[in-house]
Amino acid sequence: MFFKKLKAISYVEVLLTLVIVGVISSLAIPALKKYSQREELGRQAQKAYLTLNEAMDMSIIDNGPAYKWKHTNISNSFNKYLVPYLKVARTISTSQVLTKDNMKFSSYTAQISPKVVLNVTVDVNGDKGPNKSGKDIFTFGVDFAEGKVTPNNDVTRKLFENNWKFTDEMWNK
Repeated sequence: MFFKKLKAISYVEVLLTLVIVGVISSLAIPALKKYSQREELGRQAQKAYLTLNEAMDMSIIDNGPAYKWKHTNISNSFNKYLVPYLKVARTISTSQVLTKDNMKFSSYTAQISPKVVLNVTVDVNGDKGPNKSGKDIFTFGVDFAEGKVTPNNDVTRKLFENNWKFTDEMWNK
């Protein structure tokens, strides 16, 4: 009589497979989370740029050409010409607002003469971390003479030029 050998997976083989899958997962998940965070913050930076551009365009439609606007101080320019078009959820101070999509817009300096340029910092995820310039805090210049918004510091400019995608060099600074 011939004995048939039963083919089955032993418990040791199952445990070994689970250990291998666990090790690979523990290596891959942090890299995937980092990549996902980089992509999300890049998209949010782009959204902040587009939101500021849209606010500037809407203000030009309502208030006429930007070079004709009267500027008495930073807060006045920010509050009068941009804030009404930002979909504000809460005003934090005279120079800082939080939008409905949890972006914190802050005006902090301006050059009044010979042309008016307002600097606006955007924390794209509000108070949520990492709260570092170039990661989730970006700076834009609002040029009232030309009526346009431009990336205003090196990191924001590089991100803009790289189609809102972080490079390893930019992210690891």
